[in-house]
Amino acid sequence: MSTALAQTRDYFEFNYGQDIGSDEWVQSIRVQSPAYRADVSGDVTISFKAPGMKYANAMCWQQPTKANPNPWGHDVDLTPGGLILEGRSGSFVFPADKFPHGPVNIRIFANNGKGLRDICELQLYNTSGVKWNQGIPQQTPPGAKGMTVVFEDDFDSAMSIANDGRGARYNAHKPYFGDFSGWPFRDYDWQAAPPFEHRDGFLRIKARKPQGTKGSTGLLATVDMDGKGFWANPPFYAECRFTAQSAPGTWPAFWTITQPKRGVHGDELDICELYGGVGKGNPNHPSYSIVSHFWHQKNADGSKKKSFHMRPPIMELGGKSYWSTTFHTYALRIDEKDTVYYFDNLEVLRHPTNPESLNPHILLMNYAIGGISGWKIDLERYDNGTDMWVDYLRVFQANPKLVQGPGQPRN
Repeated sequence: MSTALAQTRDYFEFNYGQDIGSDEWVQSIRVQSPAYRADVSGDVTISFKAPGMKYANAMCWQQPTKANPNPWGHDVDLTPGGLILEGRSGSFVFPADKFPHGPVNIRIFANNGKGLRDICELQLYNTSGVKWNQGIPQQTPPGAKGMTVVFEDDFDSAMSIANDGRGARYNAHKPYFGDFSGWPFRDYDWQAAPPFEHRDGFLRIKARKPQGTKGSTGLLATVDMDGKGFWANPPFYAECRFTAQSAPGTWPAFWTITQPKRGVHGDELDICELYGGVGKGNPNHPSYSIVSHFWHQKNADGSKKKSFHMRPPIMELGGKSYWSTTFHTYALRIDEKDTVYYFDNLEVLRHPTNPESLNPHILLMNYAIGGISGWKIDLERYDNGTDMWVDYLRVFQANPKLVQGPGQPRN
């Protein structure tokens, strides 16, 4: 779908900030070593080139330390005093052992001293480091008070995914219809670039574009193509903890739908939609978007039902970190009165529950790359690859005995 169509049809809400950004942003930084998305441990020398740039610095999020015990963690400057680039290149050391185990994102900033600037997000996997906040927490989230766990996946064991969802825990496609990514959501066993990997208690959704292909990325739904599987029955609370890369075209999301069939009225609640990329023609999104869609529904006077939407000020909340900087938890609670959205257990939006939302919901998570959002894709700098890392998915219900979806029993 073109940008113009995306803006003028039902998905116009996706395009916050379409005209924000300027020519001051360029893509200059190219990491030379280690490779993008490489495994690292110990002291790692990060080498990069940045033609046309004069100054640079690098940051990475760290777990609480004795010197800085903030429970949210904190940002660390890996280049105290900054770097003056010699011969359009620079390097610094990343002490991996002192940072979180698993996925880390080193942000390299550069500028030319005359207004041009760049940011490169270097995703790495730390095989050493400190295990911190990894896995399902023992405590019940504030939004799930009074409810019981009915579904949880810590991604500690082999994945259960089928191309149509039948006989497995997850469906590798949106039930019935509607794959919407520019790089297609592929079957879990697509040989050119399998989109899913299980590693050390994480689910890795890999977006790749092998030469000669249209690309590959992943979506997971809790219901199969027959409508069987896990449906969340209100009142319920659902949460997912993940991180991903902000780059032109990246579009991770966690969301629910009550009606997967085309043309039938239903609710879509986008718990979080994260838009990557800065500069002219990119989202330049200062946060992430929460959007409700009440598809094919009208008010008593015949007017279209108005959606609810918000951009939480995440750089002012909790640990004050961006969605690509470190892991965050995104959540939704639906009861008879209110629909409430959470960011790291902090309430960020509340609106009256739409009657349709009291029906069972399918849960979906995905790493779309471009597509109907209308945003351009430009991942050449990252060798046409990027990752979304999911730590866990968990659902609570007020009545744990409710296990049926519309017309179909749960597996």
